[in-house]
Amino acid sequence: MSRPDRVVVHLASPALFVGASADGTGADTDVVTDEHGLPHLPRHRLAARLRDGADDALVVAPGLAGARDEVFGQAHSHGADRMLRVGHAVLGDGVRAAVARALAGRAEPMRSTLRRAVTDAYTTLESGIEIGPEGAPEPGRLRTHRVLLPGLTLTAALTWASPPNEEHWRLLARACLATTRIGLRGTRGRGRVDVRLAGPGGTDPHAVTLSLASPPGGDREGVFA
Repeated sequence: MSRPDRVVVHLASPALFVGASADGTGADTDVVTDEHGLPHLPRHRLAARLRDGADDALVVAPGLAGARDEVFGQAHSHGADRMLRVGHAVLGDGVRAAVARALAGRAEPMRSTLRRAVTDAYTTLESGIEIGPEGAPEPGRLRTHRVLLPGLTLTAALTWASPPNEEHWRLLARACLATTRIGLRGTRGRGRVDVRLAGPGGTDPHAVTLSLASPPGGDREGVFA
């Protein structure tokens, strides 16, 4: 079986991927969407969280520090020293193709109305009291937040500047396993995720990731060739 070519991000709780939506949703905190109104996780945010996960993985495997710097670059680098480039984490090809077809040829304002409906289908509004600079609630300051619904699965393509070795794969797999929260307000129960590596075919991403994360000499036979 081929080696993994993507990262799979499954949302286990509502997530705040804060940014500008295609048409605006009226929320105080909006969600980032593409030109079709579909929410996604920008590549730089995913890469940053994976590197944080790699840092956490080094607590039990400090010998992978060199692989971390090669895969992700040093100090959250965005330069040419990184081996790995991660794409935007997006919904499946079928969903994106169907939405693109539905919007094709539509004129305004119908096009904007449909885009907002697409965003609404994958998100919901939550409200809460604004917290002031001292950490206390601000009376009378109700704010709304657009959050992604739990249960969604997003995928991000992996691109390598040079061929990774077994240590690079081990480091990346452990970074995925250690990445359990993404998005704003993760400490308040938002953005719990399962992040795994996946490749062509029907192999279970969880099994693939655990196998790649295994120490040298672990049983990885049959996961990939």
